[in-house]
Amino acid sequence: MELVYKIDFNTTNFYFKHIIDDLIEDSKVKATCKMYRGFILLVCEDEPEKIEEFFKVLEENLPLSIFISNAQVVENFDFDAFTELEEQDVKLNLSLLTNDEITKTINENNIDFTNDIEKIKSGGVSRFETHNGLKDLFLPSTKLREEFESKGYEVKLLITNINNISKLVDISQKDLQLLCSIERPLIKLKFKLLQNAKGEFSNTRFIYAKIADDKETLLFSQALKEKGIDYLLYVNDDVYQDGLKVTYSEDQNIIIHGEKGLFPKYDYDLKRRVNSSEDYFDEYGSVFKASLAQFNKRLVPTIGAYFSYTSDESAIKINSAEHGEKDIVLVPNVVNDIEKCFDDIRSIDENTSRLIDNYKKSFPKYFEKEFVDKDADGFEAILNMLAYCLGMKDYKQFEDTALMFGGKSGLQIDMKVMQIDGKNYLDYRRIIQSTMSYKVAGVEDTLLAYSFYESLCDFIADNVTEIQSDFNAKDIILCGDMFANSILLSKLKKKLNTITALIPKEYPLDY
Repeated sequence: MELVYKIDFNTTNFYFKHIIDDLIEDSKVKATCKMYRGFILLVCEDEPEKIEEFFKVLEENLPLSIFISNAQVVENFDFDAFTELEEQDVKLNLSLLTNDEITKTINENNIDFTNDIEKIKSGGVSRFETHNGLKDLFLPSTKLREEFESKGYEVKLLITNINNISKLVDISQKDLQLLCSIERPLIKLKFKLLQNAKGEFSNTRFIYAKIADDKETLLFSQALKEKGIDYLLYVNDDVYQDGLKVTYSEDQNIIIHGEKGLFPKYDYDLKRRVNSSEDYFDEYGSVFKASLAQFNKRLVPTIGAYFSYTSDESAIKINSAEHGEKDIVLVPNVVNDIEKCFDDIRSIDENTSRLIDNYKKSFPKYFEKEFVDKDADGFEAILNMLAYCLGMKDYKQFEDTALMFGGKSGLQIDMKVMQIDGKNYLDYRRIIQSTMSYKVAGVEDTLLAYSFYESLCDFIADNVTEIQSDFNAKDIILCGDMFANSILLSKLKKKLNTITALIPKEYPLDY
C-alpha cells in the first residue's frame, strides 16, 4: 500500500523533517520524508496496519509548529512537477524540545537551583545563563519592572507551569498551541481583570510570554514549578538572538519580529545563507521588495502597504515591471517635539488653536510630565505624541489600550492626505486634532485608540480601491509590524474583498 501525506510547511528549514525522519527510523516503517518549497511530503509504502500504527506514533509524538498550516492525505502527487530541496549546512539556534526530549532532559539532569530560587523568592534578581545567552529573572514587581524598563529592556513573562497559567491570563487554545510549538515563540497575552492590578507585570493589560525554549531554561522552569512558582518575569540581558514574536489571523500564523529558530537559514532564491532578518531585508533593499520576492510578484502589478511603527518608510505603494516601485501615500517623519506638533495643528485654522488651549485646560495633568524626545520615526513618532496627549506612556501603551475596547465599531478619526513638494502624505495633524476633539467631548481612551486603527483601515482600503481603478492589480501585500495589530488586520481583510491580501509566512513582517 502507498500513502502520500502532505504537510504544508511554510519554511525551508529542515528541523521538522529531521524529527519525522527519527520517528520513521524508530517505527521501522517503510516510509520516506521529502522536503519541498512550502510543504513536506511523507511517502509510506508498507502494510496498511503498519502505516496506521505509524500515524498513531506521529499523532502522539510529532510536535506543533508555527509553520504548519494544513496536513492531508493526497491521492495523486506529480513528483516530476516539484523539485525536492537539498539540505544545506546551516545550524539553527533551536533546541528541539519534543515530549521525549523534555522527559529525557528532566530525568537525566539533577542540577541544584536552590541559590537562584532563594534569591528570586527573597525579591532579588537571578542572572541566569541559557543556551541563547544571559537572562535576568525575578518575581512580579512594579519596582524591578520599572527599573529594567527605564534602562530600555522589554520585560516578558516566562511560564513555568502551563497548566496554571489560565489563572493569570486569558488564553485561547490557539495561544496554547503556539506557545507549545517546537519554535517556542513569544505570544502576547492579556491579563485577567483582577491580575496585574498594581502594574507588577506590565504597565498595560498585555505582556509577551513564552515557555522554556532550551535545556537550561527547561530544567530551571521545572525546579521553579516544583517550588510552586508558576511564572517569572525576565529580560534578555545579553542574548545572541531575539526570540520570535508571533501572532495569528483567521487563516495563518504571522511572525512579527525575531531571529531565534528562524535564522540563520539558507534562502533558495538568493542561493546563500541568510544570517538575520536585517541581512535578508537589506539584500532586497526593503521589507516590501523582499515580500514581493516571497510571493513571486516582482513582475506582476501589485499594490503594497508597508506600515511599520519604527520605520521611516511606511507607505501605500504600487509595483509593476514597467514602472518599478512607486509610493502613492507616504507617512511623514515628524519632529519629536510636542510643541512643534501643537504649532502644526494650530496652523490648520483658528478653531484648532482654540481646541489646543481648551484641551490643555481640561487635562492639565497630561502636560505636567515632560515629553521625551525618543528620536522616533514614522508612526512611532506620531503615536508617541498622541499617547502623550492622552496621558499614556508611548505608542505601545496606545496600541494595548486599543485592544482593550470591547465594541465592534469606533468613531471616525480624520485620515486625510496633504501634498508636500508634489508628494502625498498622511496628515498627522488631523489624526491628533480629531482625537483631541473627541477626548474633550468625553470619549473614553479605549474607544479613541480603537478608532485610530479602524480609521487607518478605512484609509488604506479607500486608497487601495482608488488605486485599483487605475492600476490592474489583483493582489495587495501587507507587511510591516503594524499589521500584527488584530484590529487593523481583521477589519482590513474584510474590507479588501475585491483584491487578494497577501501576508508573509516564511519571514517576519518587519526588521
